[in-house]
Amino acid sequence: MDVEIDNRIAEFRKELGLSQHRLAQAVGLKRRSIMAYENKTISPTLETAYKISKVLGKDLTEVFIFK
Repeated sequence: MDVEIDNRIAEFRKELGLSQHRLAQAVGLKRRSIMAYENKTISPTLETAYKISKVLGKDLTEVFIFK
């Protein structure tokens, strides 16, 4: 069974006034990784998804939607 993962990273990031670069720095990634996650080109690891959610101040299931 394939699981599709959607995310609301860009939405929550913009609400906080964070650039992709700032979010990437806070999580310990490169900006291009955040861009790829937002464009749904790739999905983050569970650990990275957790870190992104924490920086955004949201629960993991608010940021990442499993379909």
